[in-house]
Amino acid sequence: MHTNRQARSSEHGDFAPKDASKDTPENPNRWQARFRALTPLKQRLLLTFIAILAGGLQFLSYAPLSWWWTAWVDLALLIFAFFCAADWKSSVVVGFSWATATALFSLPWIGSFVGIGPYVALSIVLGLLAIPAALAMWLIAQSSFPLALKLPGMAAALVAGEALLARWPFGGFPWLRVAWGQVDGPLAPAVAIGSTALVTFLAACVGAGLVALTLRSYATSAALLVGALFVGWALPAWTQPLPEPTAADNARVAVIQGNVPRLGLEFNAQRRAVLQNHADATNELARRVHQGKEQQPDIVIWPENSSDVSPFTDGEAARIIENAAMNIGAPIVVGTFTYTNGVQNTMVVWAPQTGPGDQHEKIYLQPFGETMPFRELLRHFSDMVDHAGDMTPGNGDAVVTTPGTDGLKKVNLGLATCYEVVFDGAFRNAVNHGATMLATPTNNATFGFTDMTYQQLAMSRMRAMEFQRSTAVAATSGVSAIVDAHGDVVKQSKIFEQKVLTETLPQYSHLTFAARFGTWIEGLLTAFGILCVVGAVLRRRGGDARAGADEVDGRDTEQNMH
Repeated sequence: MHTNRQARSSEHGDFAPKDASKDTPENPNRWQARFRALTPLKQRLLLTFIAILAGGLQFLSYAPLSWWWTAWVDLALLIFAFFCAADWKSSVVVGFSWATATALFSLPWIGSFVGIGPYVALSIVLGLLAIPAALAMWLIAQSSFPLALKLPGMAAALVAGEALLARWPFGGFPWLRVAWGQVDGPLAPAVAIGSTALVTFLAACVGAGLVALTLRSYATSAALLVGALFVGWALPAWTQPLPEPTAADNARVAVIQGNVPRLGLEFNAQRRAVLQNHADATNELARRVHQGKEQQPDIVIWPENSSDVSPFTDGEAARIIENAAMNIGAPIVVGTFTYTNGVQNTMVVWAPQTGPGDQHEKIYLQPFGETMPFRELLRHFSDMVDHAGDMTPGNGDAVVTTPGTDGLKKVNLGLATCYEVVFDGAFRNAVNHGATMLATPTNNATFGFTDMTYQQLAMSRMRAMEFQRSTAVAATSGVSAIVDAHGDVVKQSKIFEQKVLTETLPQYSHLTFAARFGTWIEGLLTAFGILCVVGAVLRRRGGDARAGADEVDGRDTEQNMH
């Protein structure tokens, strides 16, 4: 009877050893035995430490450090912790600690804007929202599946957790996706095949491969590591080659970083000064063009909120923008506000002679910033809720088109305004509606010299790789940049300087696999993770039922023997 129970214990994924010397790749008895020998309190404390360490390593993979390889170690530690967790409560501790630590390390720039309280609260909420994925990964880890299925299943469950957080609650907050930390690593090219979900999955597979290596399951480890690197690096080069551009497709782009006055002005004067700064920088570029020191731009891109004083309601603001457009002789994409459908964060093409044209109203609004969920309820706890906006989202295709008159090139510009760049659907929608070039106009002056602007630039670089489009990042105070279709930064400004970036960039009209099927790839990976969880639960229940029946049979047999 003892032998049968031991066999059943191994079959159902209970790694508590009966003979630790019989260590196999599928049954990591030795290190798990040592861990399970600890008291429950020591186990939880050690798991918490591992999870916090993993969260710190995840932070190191993000810009500006961009140590992409630390995410691989991070995910290996996370998967290792789920193998060690003795019960579901321990898995909750692991998932919550990991996600909360990642947020606390990565998002202190939020505290510079709203204070430490909301920043810590958001980090805790993100930790809570990671619990479903943590439970899923733990169930798969403790299942009776072979290791070769467990590990990619856990990677897929992590993708499923990110997919949920990208959509819910309040429209989602996918700022801390694993993929963002891989922009400089060998897995990043896979974004052109399966968007950010595939990059996260591959990074998790590398981490899983490292775990398999420690378990001495060498074949599984090799399959995961080599497979991830092949799909991440070699396969995109073969299946998604960047077309050779022609000179006729090129457009001259100017990105204006007007900078912001930091001291000494009241609110309205500050807004007008920001507008004037961008106009002045554009006028200086016009002077250099007229002197033959710069090429004539086909399009000029200003940042989000570059005209906080709306030219649609303020005649002086309209005059300043019109004069700048006339001086430069090219359409300017201006960040402002419109009021025909509530208050909307709008990018508008302002052309010489004809004035305002195509518009993009921001679709993905920032909760607790541009909108305020539960405003009336939360007002009882803090008056800070009244600092949040009450904006109306747009519903367009995120593409604005310049007229292409007077010898200028026509540009179909796909826009993701600031926070929108974090959402897969923003640029995907634009590219599928004909965008030949992309831009991320952003207002990050509030966040000063923090990591926020570098993290956002990394996202724009990843999007450039995903859709193989030249991408302009126009920031009020930096960092502004011009990014080529490979995701490489061609030119870049510093923070808090007035800077004009110009470059001749190719326009592309082809669609990457990610543009056409990225949503399906994410859905398939998510479905795979969910199926693994369902299978783990069913096999666990079936195993428990069989074990219970065997116990009853065993007792009956013993009674009959007596």
